[in-house]
Amino acid sequence: MKFFFSALAVLCLSGFAANAQSMVRIGDVKITKVSPSAPKTPDFQFTGTPKRSKLGQWLEVEVEFETKPEDIDELTFKYTILIEKKLLDGEVTHVNIPKGREHFSVMYVAPRTLEKLTDGKALTASSIENVWVEVSKQGQVLHKDSFKPGNQPNLQHIQGMVLNKMETPFAPLYFDRYEAVKHQK
Repeated sequence: MKFFFSALAVLCLSGFAANAQSMVRIGDVKITKVSPSAPKTPDFQFTGTPKRSKLGQWLEVEVEFETKPEDIDELTFKYTILIEKKLLDGEVTHVNIPKGREHFSVMYVAPRTLEKLTDGKALTASSIENVWVEVSKQGQVLHKDSFKPGNQPNLQHIQGMVLNKMETPFAPLYFDRYEAVKHQK
């Protein structure tokens, strides 16, 4: 009987701890900076038969944010990028985020996609018209911010062109800088 009550208490307390972890409110997460940049494809050295290729230019959008709760099991970041009058949408879910400042999320647009969007012209600062980022937990929007002030234009949104770090050649780089990405099944 004593074992039964002990097991019941453990189950109840673990359920309470799981609920406490998911208690994230508006104001508990704050985006502090949205920074687009244009790095080249990483150049890795390997042994074997090399293939000729040109290092492409990527669009990288890094988001810095801070959190107040001790531990957040997951947060979803929705990126909307306006390039050459086209809106691109992408989403990434980060897991196991501790309390604190200097947390980072990042998303990318591939070189071939950029070539298509800019009609083959080089990506310039003026090509990146704006970036909006929305952070949410279980559908509740916790904070929004943008690279520049302004509202999103009323344009069609294009899905599938904004990639999370794990879908790019940047995956093994700066691994400890960015929050862990939830694996999709």
